[in-house]
Amino acid sequence: MRESGPAFFTSLSLHSLAMGFVVGINFAIALGILGFIPRFNPRSFDKFFTLHWYACLLILLSGLALLLAYPAKALTNPVFFAKLIALSSALLITFKFQKQFFSEAATEAGMASSSLKPWATLSIFLWVATITMGRFLAYTHEILLASRFF
Repeated sequence: MRESGPAFFTSLSLHSLAMGFVVGINFAIALGILGFIPRFNPRSFDKFFTLHWYACLLILLSGLALLLAYPAKALTNPVFFAKLIALSSALLITFKFQKQFFSEAATEAGMASSSLKPWATLSIFLWVATITMGRFLAYTHEILLASRFF
């Protein structure tokens, strides 16, 4: 993977595109909950949640490929672990939104629960943090290859 420029570039590109889908969908949901989208209907996001979870699978697979290319670079960098925590927390919030939107007790169309507003704000913060830390990974490593120690 590391030795093949096209393989690494493809994996990085797929990772970035999938993140764009996931973050974009999450921003739309959070902004709708916060009242920035007129007549926001949470139930209309059903098809977007399907796309969201497929994009998450692509993020996982491409992320694993990137990790396998430079394991020492990521696994010795605290920013990598902070990114994983922010990403996992943001995905748990997304799961909470999906569960809330499609539960039997879900509110009528256009009426997002006010109890979700703090979660929506936190979701936006976590996605921005995830993207920012992902970019910082390229610049904050101290160790690139474990072979430098041998």
